Amino acid sequence: MVTQGHTSELERFAEQALSGRGTVEAFGPREHHIAWEFGDRAGSSRTIGLLSGITLSISRVRWERGWTLAFAPDSSKLKLIAVRGPGPRITLETGRSHELVGGTATVSRFQRPIDLRFEFSEATSGLEHEELCLEIDRARLCDLMGSSDLPRAVERVWSSTEAYPFESLTAPPGALRLLDDMLECDARGATRQLHLEAKGLELLAAWMDHLDEESRATKLSAHDSERLECARRLLVARMNEPPSLPELARLAGLNEAKLKAGFRMQFGTTVFGYLRRERLDRALGLLRSGTYSVTEVALRVGYANPSKFAAAFRSQFGVSPSDVR
Repeated sequence: MVTQGHTSELERFAEQALSGRGTVEAFGPREHHIAWEFGDRAGSSRTIGLLSGITLSISRVRWERGWTLAFAPDSSKLKLIAVRGPGPRITLETGRSHELVGGTATVSRFQRPIDLRFEFSEATSGLEHEELCLEIDRARLCDLMGSSDLPRAVERVWSSTEAYPFESLTAPPGALRLLDDMLECDARGATRQLHLEAKGLELLAAWMDHLDEESRATKLSAHDSERLECARRLLVARMNEPPSLPELARLAGLNEAKLKAGFRMQFGTTVFGYLRRERLDRALGLLRSGTYSVTEVALRVGYANPSKFAAAFRSQFGVSPSDVR
């Protein structure tokens, strides 16, 4: 099932997939809340449209077994997401994946509507996923910041997410506190709207400051770029027994923070996201050669468990390794 619209992904799931099993509560013309329960999964989603042009989505989900939902996101807005608790893996129609990891944040923007798949793992069953998402379009963000141009750090994010629409960051300080403030708000009527408007603008300001700080922290010198390329080569050379992050940083001559932040900037993904992609690309080539069995290929690229290899391969390429010819 793929759904579309401007409300939150989980809200669209609740509205269209649960066939009336959800309950809806309106707090005003700009805010409504859906709670739902369906078999082994339950959750809630609150969507708040602010007068400032910001849309906030606050979601909570709990599950007992792994499950999947699909949707097509709005391609016109920048999305700023902070997560607490275990998160799902998001897979693009191209096969590339991104994980929403608790304690971190994600920036995303899509050039066009695209089919995405959210996969909630059975391994994290019984734990709660919480998510605070802020959405805003470019023109409104410029208006709020009093400029016809976006700040350089924000422009970098806006542009860099074109090719691969996810960028992982540390969570902005205070983002999860604001999540709690909004969840616990018991004001009603106009007072409630003012309270949430203030929290939304505070969250946006926190994000803008955070992106600026991340940009300054990850400026790369020619020496840094050279050391990061060294780290990349080491990672690929040892893909079946990769070094830990501290060891890789030491071998490349970088501190661990610079390694992690610089890797995202120079290669567009995390260290182990890059490793996973390289392993699976190598595996595809080996399978196409027809020389090795699926189990042999899994071992050659560093997967001790063939089942985990097959699952990762399907997630990346949309087919099982045994189907590659």
